[in-house]
Amino acid sequence: MSSNLEIAKPLRKITDPSEIPRFAAIVAAAFSQDALNRYLFMGRESNPEHPKIQTLDDRKKYWEAIIQPRFEGGAILVEFPPGVEKKPHPAATVSEGVAEYLTFYKALKEEKLGSRPHWHLNIIGRDPERSDKGAVTAIFEPFLAEAKAKNIPVWLESTNAHAKGVYEYFGFKVVGQIRIGKGIAGSDGWVKEGGDGVETWGMIAGLDGW
Repeated sequence: MSSNLEIAKPLRKITDPSEIPRFAAIVAAAFSQDALNRYLFMGRESNPEHPKIQTLDDRKKYWEAIIQPRFEGGAILVEFPPGVEKKPHPAATVSEGVAEYLTFYKALKEEKLGSRPHWHLNIIGRDPERSDKGAVTAIFEPFLAEAKAKNIPVWLESTNAHAKGVYEYFGFKVVGQIRIGKGIAGSDGWVKEGGDGVETWGMIAGLDGW
């Protein structure tokens, strides 16, 4: 792992509810070109001409609705430490794509990890305005260092091939794969009859020990 990466701005946790919109805006921007999130956000209306895809406001509100329930007077985290599970989405509020995604990865994580303590890294996104190359390193290193020290595996899901490569660099290995929206959407996340769906991967670091 390279040791010469520098962070232009230190990362910090969000502890003030008033900062949630800014956090949601960063996540919305980070995932604006992500095929899976395009499909999950738009569902069967996913097409490049739809008004909702043209501006950041609707996508920001979408992410605020996801992030808000996870804020309970403490910090909004991109990670779930051992013993803490992600809150389930109310069944009535999720799209078919989200339901497919959550069902598959819940089962895969239980298959690979069972009740074993583990870190779950979630909502990993880079602010497009940041030009320094150390942002991802700053996110990963604290969790991986603690996981190694305690011999605890780390779970995450990758929604695109570029991110998958980055995670592999940090020692994650693919343990399962699924194409979300197969037959409904293309690999680009736009609705397409008979489409291949968007490829995603479940990944674990430290599964067999560090």
